[in-house]
Amino acid sequence: MTTQLPTVDRAVAETGDAPSRHPLRSLRTWLMPVALIVGVAAALPAIYLSATSDPSGTVSGLPVGLVVESPAAAGSPAATLADAITSAVDESVALTRMTPQELEVAMHEDRVAGAVVIPADFDASLATLLPGADRVTVPTVRIETNAGDGGLSSGLVISSLTPVLHGVAATVGGELTDTAGPALPAANAALLSAPFHVATAPYEPLPSHSGLGTSAFYFALALVLIAFIGASLIGPIVDGALGFIPAELGPLVARSRYTHVSRRRTFVVKAGILTAAAPPAALVVQLVAAGSGVAVDAPFSLWLFATAAIAAIGTSALAVFALLGPGIGALVNTLFFVALAMVSSGGIVPLEATPPFFRAVSAFAPFRFVIDGTRSLFYFDGAPAAGLGGAWIGIIVIGAIGIAGGLVATTAYDRVRTFSRAPRPQL
Repeated sequence: MTTQLPTVDRAVAETGDAPSRHPLRSLRTWLMPVALIVGVAAALPAIYLSATSDPSGTVSGLPVGLVVESPAAAGSPAATLADAITSAVDESVALTRMTPQELEVAMHEDRVAGAVVIPADFDASLATLLPGADRVTVPTVRIETNAGDGGLSSGLVISSLTPVLHGVAATVGGELTDTAGPALPAANAALLSAPFHVATAPYEPLPSHSGLGTSAFYFALALVLIAFIGASLIGPIVDGALGFIPAELGPLVARSRYTHVSRRRTFVVKAGILTAAAPPAALVVQLVAAGSGVAVDAPFSLWLFATAAIAAIGTSALAVFALLGPGIGALVNTLFFVALAMVSSGGIVPLEATPPFFRAVSAFAPFRFVIDGTRSLFYFDGAPAAGLGGAWIGIIVIGAIGIAGGLVATTAYDRVRTFSRAPRPQL
């Protein structure tokens, strides 16, 4: 009687080779994903924590204006105070003297994070602290913050300047006390020990439902995530329709007949689908935001910008997938378009308060341009000089690089027969 050998045993009997190890028990199957996950576990906290753990300690060159509201003659108390403030600030603050009109323009164009304002009545009020005045008026020096830059930026401005002003106040008060001489009454000496108050307030309050200056950040984050997730979804859907991979929905598995399409054409179709989805997706984001009370004065401009941002970043993400494949491509896209770009955007932590590496990355990080554009449209009337102009340029460049990079990579791969996407029969 002849015994029917199992399929594997028959192959072994015919070839003499030992059966191969099951793929799910292969070391390669386990080692690569474990190594990648551990790498991500190291990269993400390294990116997020190193960029944001100590903004007060890393802040450098925070742009701040110094305004004397009325022209002050050399040697006057207001001029002396301005000189003392200029000398007292350290490298954490980049101080620029401005007129009130120049400060208004700088705030509107988001060129300063805040300002120190010496009031027009400073000299007259200070004189009332000396003997002989009928009424005492202690002057108030104001720290005015740019609320559109977010709460952390305002906090850094206040924390950097308040100690400086208190220290200068003690110095100015001591000089006035010495000038008055030993006959200075005790009451006036007490007043001169703190010759002015320090008050803090935003230069202009934010509109309602602004999330203390974070609504633009989260709106921009939604756009970037839509682009990234959209690219991640389009890839397997199109590849499944071509029969390159099976399409799965829960327990359902569909295997289409393989249709040969070049890598280049596949990339163009994927980019076309994402670009077609960008306008309605941008509109939905805007409508949901408006339903939450977050709205802007130029909704059409915001819709155009949001559409361009989704299309440009999504196309660039598709180019990375085309170049590196879905596995490593997803990792690179996550690190570059989300993790690294987020902390280099200036959306929450001002760029001046991040380490130098992240400031360098911000020059080409896509998220930074999306933040600049949405922040300008949300808080600065969509002024091109407040970041919208540069944001449009950055988004256009990113989109062009994505399209060109995807076309170049897929065209090059199509010319190498070894890189064909056609399924190979298993031997």
